[in-house]
Amino acid sequence: MSYVQPLRKVMTEHFLNCSVFHYDCNKVIEGLVRSLKSTGLNPAGLMIIGASGLGKSTAIRLFKEQYSKPATETHSYQTVVSVITPENGTVKSITCALLKALGCPTPDRGSAHSMFIRAVKLIENLDTKIIIFDEIQHLTEKNAQKKTQPVINFVKNLMSETNCPVVLVGMPDAVDLLSLDEQIERRFSKSIIIKPFSMTNEKIDDEFTDTDLYISFLDSIADIMPIKTINITDLNIAKRMLAASKGKISIIIMILEHVIESNEGGTATLSDFSRAYREIADYDIQYCPFLVSTKQLEKLYF
Repeated sequence: MSYVQPLRKVMTEHFLNCSVFHYDCNKVIEGLVRSLKSTGLNPAGLMIIGASGLGKSTAIRLFKEQYSKPATETHSYQTVVSVITPENGTVKSITCALLKALGCPTPDRGSAHSMFIRAVKLIENLDTKIIIFDEIQHLTEKNAQKKTQPVINFVKNLMSETNCPVVLVGMPDAVDLLSLDEQIERRFSKSIIIKPFSMTNEKIDDEFTDTDLYISFLDSIADIMPIKTINITDLNIAKRMLAASKGKISIIIMILEHVIESNEGGTATLSDFSRAYREIADYDIQYCPFLVSTKQLEKLYF
């Protein structure tokens, strides 16, 4: 029996490959650009904080695509280097991860010190301007504290030796790292905190509320939907989507992916959204936000 790989529909792939810029995404990119401009003397650190599924990685990817220097026939560049922080990271494991991201063929060879020297040299040769460490909350997890201070010293040394700004990206508890060292707190005086979408009508700035920004995001998503659906920007539908997704972009996209993928023509209804939601939910659903009455929706979720 031959193996057949099931494939998504072409229009689903197209939808997933589209990028939608929204307020927090732009805020992250603007912060990264500010840090990038500080390359050289007095590089400015930046911390980006937010729960998973809020678009941190997408914003970093878009920034990297926009500001990476293309290779020439004779030389490769890595203007933006993005590193995943190893779990329970030590100086050596983080330096190894950095070397891998820089394309070193033998990233784990040698002592931590010799690895650091190689990383600094590669950063110079590749014309690296900014270094991003993602999943930095690994350093704050249980039993990691004994290793945290040496890693903080590593970050400070890396900025000093390369004159590159460093960006720390992680879950909300990662912000605690800054309080462990006065110098690192000073270097990372700027933090960007990303929150889930909400509809509390809290003012985001002089012009917009959080509801405005959420509806604007849904409107942008509706523009690239390859199928007809109920109006997801309608306040009642938007509230149902908010309840189902908990305000997380990743869950909104997953719901819409399933709606597109299972659509057989015609306009997708609340029932279609309900089925999509049940496909991705990681727990038993007693009251589906796409099917309960408006009164129940308010009582159960808001």
